[in-house]
Amino acid sequence: MGSDIFMVSEEACEGTIMLKCKAKLFLCILIVLTGGMATHTFANTNGSRNINVMNYGAKGDGVTDDTEAIKAAMKAASIKASKPSPVGSNFQIGPTLVFPCGEYVISDEIPVTTLEICGEGRAAIRQINKDKDIFVSRTVWRLLISKLTFLGGKNQVNLYNPNIDTGQIVIDRCRFYGAAGFGIYTDVLSTTVKIEDCEFISCHQSWYNNRCDQALMRDCWIMTDKKMENMATIEHRGMRLTIENLVGVPLVGGARQRWIDNYGSSLTLKQCRFGGEGGGFTPVYNFANYLKPDDKTFFSPMGTNIIVDDCFISSNGSYSANCVIYCYEVPNSISIAKSVLCGSAAVVIDKRIDLANYFKNISPELLSYSIEKCIGERIGKMPEGLLKPLVIKVESKKIILSEEQTNKALNKAMGEFQQRKNQSTSAAVWGGHRQQTQSGKYIEFTDWSVSDDMDATSQKNADWLALRKAGDDMLILFKQSQPGGWPHVTIRGQVDLDKFPWLTWIQKETAAPGSFAMKVIDVESGNMITLYTEKLVIKNDETNPVYTGTHSELYGYHADNLKSRLGVGGTRKLEIRWYPLGWGMKSAKEEDWFYVQPGQYLAIDFLRAEAD
Repeated sequence: MGSDIFMVSEEACEGTIMLKCKAKLFLCILIVLTGGMATHTFANTNGSRNINVMNYGAKGDGVTDDTEAIKAAMKAASIKASKPSPVGSNFQIGPTLVFPCGEYVISDEIPVTTLEICGEGRAAIRQINKDKDIFVSRTVWRLLISKLTFLGGKNQVNLYNPNIDTGQIVIDRCRFYGAAGFGIYTDVLSTTVKIEDCEFISCHQSWYNNRCDQALMRDCWIMTDKKMENMATIEHRGMRLTIENLVGVPLVGGARQRWIDNYGSSLTLKQCRFGGEGGGFTPVYNFANYLKPDDKTFFSPMGTNIIVDDCFISSNGSYSANCVIYCYEVPNSISIAKSVLCGSAAVVIDKRIDLANYFKNISPELLSYSIEKCIGERIGKMPEGLLKPLVIKVESKKIILSEEQTNKALNKAMGEFQQRKNQSTSAAVWGGHRQQTQSGKYIEFTDWSVSDDMDATSQKNADWLALRKAGDDMLILFKQSQPGGWPHVTIRGQVDLDKFPWLTWIQKETAAPGSFAMKVIDVESGNMITLYTEKLVIKNDETNPVYTGTHSELYGYHADNLKSRLGVGGTRKLEIRWYPLGWGMKSAKEEDWFYVQPGQYLAIDFLRAEAD
C-alpha cells in the first residue's frame, strides 16, 4: 500500500464545489426519543448561520497547522440552545461545522462541542502527533459526523458520556486511515451509535464499542492492520451490536488476529464478508459468559447471544481457531445460519473449558445452540456438549443479613466510622458554585427512608439496604451480596428554590464501591432529572449543562442547580432517590468490575440545598 491512500483529490474538490446546492438554509433540529435511530439531514453548508472553518483562519493546504483555527470554529459552532420539547425530552439547536474540501493539519486534539460536523467533498484532517486523538468529547449526547477523512493520530474519533438518556451518535460516509489506536472509540451509555458507509484502512483497530445500548455498523469496508496481534479490529463491550453488509479484507500477519472480540450482551452479523485474503482469520472470539437472570451484571436480564446469518467466512489463517466463533466462554445462545463456511468449523471451544461441568444453576431453556442451512468444507456440527447442554445444580451461597446481623453490622460500621467522621474539610467549588458553610445559607435534608418499594417492583428497599445516623452523617448499609433490582434510599424535603437553588452533597470514601445514581423529582409537576457523579460545567446558559470527569469522581463535594435543571422556582416538595449501585470499576472492562459485600456501607457527609 502506498502513501497515495492519504491524498485528497483537487479535481474532486473542484467538482464538488461546482455542484454545491444553492437552496436556502434550513436547520435540522433533531429530536430523538429513547431507543430510536432517526434519519438525518444536513443543513445547507453555504448558509450564513453555519460555521466554515476557513472563516476562522484554517487553510486546508496540507501544510499549515490549523489546530487553533479549527478550535475557534468549533467554539463558534457550539450548541446554541437546549430546551424541553412538548413531549418532555430535550431538543437542541446549533449550526453545522463545515470543512470545505482540503487537507487540514492539526497537532492537538479538537474538543467537540457542536451537533453536526460535515465535510464538503472529501475534506481530510491529518493528525501529525501520533499520540494525540483528532475529535474528542467527554459529554457527547447527539452528534452527527459526515463526509470527512481522518489521517493518523491515536483514536481518530473518541467519544464518551457518563450516562445521558436518549443519546444518539451517527457517523457516516467517513474514512479512517492509519489510526495508531482506534478509528472510532465510543464509550457511551443510554446512547445509540450508528456507523454507516465508512471505510477503515490500516487502522491498528477499527472500533471500540463500550456500554452502548444499541449499536449498528452497516455498509462499511474494513482493511485490517497487518501488525495487529492477539486482538480484534472491533472490540464490543456494550449491549446490542449489529453489523450488516460488512466487507472485511484481512491483512494476515500477527498471531491470533480476529475480526471481533465479543464481551457484550448481543452480537448479530448479517450478510458480512469475512474475506479469505491470506487465508483469513476468525470472525468472533467470544469472552461473554452465559448469564442467569439473577447474575450481577447489566446484561443478565437479556442473557448473551451471537447470531451469524447469511455470511461468507474464511478463517484458514487462524490455524487452531479456524472457525466462525472461538469460545473462551460460552454465551447463552449461538445461531449460525445460511452461511458459507469456507474451510471453517462452526464453533471451537477453548481447551480449558469442560462442557460437562460448565453450565451451573441455569435453566436449560435459557441455552440454545444451532447451525442450519450452511455450506462449507468443515461444517460438521456443534460440539457435542452444546447440542444437549448438561446443567449442574450447585447450592447457592447468596448471603442476606438477618435483622440481628444487620444491627451488628450497623454497630460495627458506626464504630469504624466514628474514628474518621470528624475529618476537617474546607469549603469547596463544584460546577462554578462555591460551598456555603454559613448558617442560613443552606438547609439539610433530614428525612431519609428505605421503607418504600423499589422501582417497578413490590420488593422493599429495606430488604436490601439499612440506614443509621453516625453523628451528622448517614450510613447506608448493604444487606445483600447481590445489589440487584435498583434499591434506593428516599430523601424528602421542602425547599424554596429561589432562595436555595443548589443541591449539594459529599460522599466519603469507604470500603464499599461508591458508585451511585440519583434522581430528583418535583412532586407537584412530576418533573424528574437524573444527576451524575461527573463534574458539572455550565456553558452557554444554565439550561445547557455539560459534564466532565470520570466515574472515579464519586467522593468529595458536588453541586447541581435544581432550579435551572427542573425549570421551576418557589417552594417545592422534592423527592430525591439515591441508588447505591454496589459495583465499582477498576477499568471499563467488565472483568475488572468488583461488587459490594453484605455489611459494607456508604457514608454520606451531608445532602443540602444551598444558596448561590
